[in-house]
Amino acid sequence: MRLGWLALLGAAGLLHAQNSDLALLAGISGPHGQVVQSLTSVISGSVGASGQINYAWQVVQRAVDLYVELPLVLTGENSGVVRPAMVSSTTGLDVFFTPGVRVKFSPQSRVSFYAAVGGGVASLGSSESVVEPGLVTEVNKRTTSAALDFGGGIDFRLTRLLSLRVDGRDFVTGRDPSGASGRNRWMVLVGVAFHF
Repeated sequence: MRLGWLALLGAAGLLHAQNSDLALLAGISGPHGQVVQSLTSVISGSVGASGQINYAWQVVQRAVDLYVELPLVLTGENSGVVRPAMVSSTTGLDVFFTPGVRVKFSPQSRVSFYAAVGGGVASLGSSESVVEPGLVTEVNKRTTSAALDFGGGIDFRLTRLLSLRVDGRDFVTGRDPSGASGRNRWMVLVGVAFHF
C-alpha cells in the first residue's frame, strides 16, 4: 500500500514539474496584390497560410531551460497572374519536420523567451495551371530536401497549464520544385501551448 502512495506522489510531482508542452500555432501571409500598367496590363496576387504542431520535452531545468522539440509545419500558398489572353495559378504545399533544441529563459514568472534550432527534412510541392485560348496546362511537382530551421519566440502564461505563444522561424531548404537552388521561408505563427 505504501508503495502505491509513493508512486502516486511521484506521478503528481511529474505532473507538477510540467516538463512537456504541446503547441498548436497558425499564421497567414498576404494577401498581396499588384497591378502593372504597361502595354499589356498584368494583375497578380497571392495569399498563404501556415500551421505548426510542436511537441517538446524538457531535458535540463536550470536558470536556462533546455528542451528537445519535434515541430511539424505545414505551409501553403496560392498565387495567380492574369495577363491578356492568359491566366495562371500556382498552389504550393510544403511540409517541414525539423527536430531540434529550444533554449528558454524566463525573466518573469509569466513571460519566457526562447531560441530554437533544428534540422530535418522538407517536402516541397507545387501545382501550376495555365489557361490560354485553346490550351490548358497543368504541372505537378514535388521535391524532398534537407531543411534547417532557426528562430525564436515568446510564451505568455495564462494559467499553469496554458500559454499564448508567438513563434518566428526561418526554414532553409535546398532545391525546390521550381528549380531554385535554395530558399528561405520566414513565418510568424501565433497560437496556444498546453503544458503538462
